[in-house]
Amino acid sequence: MKWKPLIAVLLGLLMVGMVLVSASDTVKPTKTSSIPSDGISISPLPGHEKGIIMKTFTGKLSLHLAEQFLQKYWDRLTLRIKFEEFGDATFVGIALRPLPSGAYVPLYYFGYDSDDLDVKTLTKDFYSEVSKFENTPLEVKGALSDEPPRAWKYLGAILSLRTSREIEVATAPWIVRKATVYNGVGAEFWGTYGEWGQYVYYVAITHSAEVPSDRDLPSDFKIAVKEVKDRVTVLNSDDAFIGYGSFRPDDSGSTSQSAVTWGLNLDFGIDATGRPLPTAQAGFSESHTTGLGFKWYTRIIDPNYDVQFEFYDLKKKGLLTSSPAWGQIFVSRPVVLVHVKQGTPFYEGKIRVRADATFVYEAPVDSPFSGTYVVKKDVDAPPVEFTVEMFPWEGMIQLRD
Repeated sequence: MKWKPLIAVLLGLLMVGMVLVSASDTVKPTKTSSIPSDGISISPLPGHEKGIIMKTFTGKLSLHLAEQFLQKYWDRLTLRIKFEEFGDATFVGIALRPLPSGAYVPLYYFGYDSDDLDVKTLTKDFYSEVSKFENTPLEVKGALSDEPPRAWKYLGAILSLRTSREIEVATAPWIVRKATVYNGVGAEFWGTYGEWGQYVYYVAITHSAEVPSDRDLPSDFKIAVKEVKDRVTVLNSDDAFIGYGSFRPDDSGSTSQSAVTWGLNLDFGIDATGRPLPTAQAGFSESHTTGLGFKWYTRIIDPNYDVQFEFYDLKKKGLLTSSPAWGQIFVSRPVVLVHVKQGTPFYEGKIRVRADATFVYEAPVDSPFSGTYVVKKDVDAPPVEFTVEMFPWEGMIQLRD
């Protein structure tokens, strides 16, 4: 397969979350690194797992302080963000993993004020993410489709971006039902030197639309995820484009058939001497979503530079009928490959990610004027949007191995 800058597409790595959760649960992306591969070997760089720089910031000035802290590392980061885009964050955790070249792979973690998420809880969650970040292999060798294997370099992660929407409905003059829905997104980034002299970035997004579980709501108040959209736009389109490839779903489909997923699941075991060893399970598998169905559509907004993945018509299947998937979360995992043309300064790739979530709620209303009727209404959570600049490790701008 040749890389062709012809059509913006593709890999929608699909998954539906089947776990019942409450609205108070933090939306966090999976920590499975998803590099499609036919054959995988892992080459961690010994001696560089230690020395991680960590810093947390809390309160209204957390974004400003985090940005100030990073100034001395700014020209050595593999991922750069605009802190002003995360204006509601009241907790920022930053971890910098040093590379042999003197560059740093960053982890950005954001937290938001909530009744059940205090600083202590957010700090604990951040440290948990740092532990996983620290143990992610810096290098993974694998093949994309029928391409020869290449060395993919870990570039970092942006985690736990989240918005919320409170739903409130008066079901009677003296009764008001309330609940909160969440729209959360995170992303992991890898890179490699591709064919024809370009650099290739692998952007793996985890988008979670979360509703309260049925057990946390009155029986006459129901909420479900209706639709999620994930959009990736290349901002430096003169120098970069979204790669064409033979991935699925590349057009439209339904989970009435098998959903094909690719993935590299990283894990760590222990050998006979007690030393930790990285292990990998690679390849693809076909699986059916049990009890839930949905449809997907890949919308090409601007060939090569703008692609949107839409997941919609989420239903819970019964024996004879289907209904909205009340109380179920939905998680989409789209992946986009961004190619940066040869000769681009620093092989910079600049993209914008947007994640939208639409919910539906249903409740009976007792009105003294019109009697009892059922209200069914769609609501949108605020979108999550962020811009990221991507750079390879120093020393990677060279001919392929």
